[in-house]
Amino acid sequence: MPPTARKRKRKAPSSSSSRRTRAVSRLDFRSAADGAWYAARVAAQGGALRVMYEEFPEEQDEWYDPAALAAVSSPSRHGVVAALRARFRMASPPLDDARCRDLRPGTPLCVSCPLDAGLLKFYDAFLESVLPAAHGTVDGEERCACRFAVRWTEGPRAGSREEVGVERVCCVQSSPVQDPVLNEFLDGVTRLLGNGSGVGATASQATGAVAAAEGGGVPGDAPPGFHRKFGARP
Repeated sequence: MPPTARKRKRKAPSSSSSRRTRAVSRLDFRSAADGAWYAARVAAQGGALRVMYEEFPEEQDEWYDPAALAAVSSPSRHGVVAALRARFRMASPPLDDARCRDLRPGTPLCVSCPLDAGLLKFYDAFLESVLPAAHGTVDGEERCACRFAVRWTEGPRAGSREEVGVERVCCVQSSPVQDPVLNEFLDGVTRLLGNGSGVGATASQATGAVAAAEGGGVPGDAPPGFHRKFGARP
């Protein structure tokens, strides 16, 4: 089940978060369950990759184990690594009110999509046009009143057109993910795949500290209630 959607906002990691992980960084992560993008952080812990959704309970963290990924039968094993890598990208910042004129038709965007029961999820779209309007000023800050015609490429409204305000628009970054924790993990799995018949033994050595609890697939050093999800979600 995907995390309960909330409006994206920046939030400094709490002291408890910094204690439970190392090498924490912030990215966008696409949930395989609903195709929506969420703010997330990743960390290496016990030899596994831990994906932590921002502002959601720890029970919804996802764990990816190199041994499980490397054990996928050929020829799909390399596709599994590529698919996991594609679910990460650099964080998409909200569109600045003063930068609306910088947008051009075709610009990729990540736009909030209101759903039933007050849910708000972020899906990809591209800009078709900007409907300009005079900007105002609130508390000394510029406020954009323009409307943006977007074409949804993902989510429940994929293919449809909608006009949205600046408060719903985030800008997708074109730069590749430069996250040492994520890149090291994925490169390590790729190296395991290159070992052919030795994948199983090598992967077990690489995850020596990752002890799965009986029946739960939870690392031995993880707090109670954690679960691990290997590869794609069902």
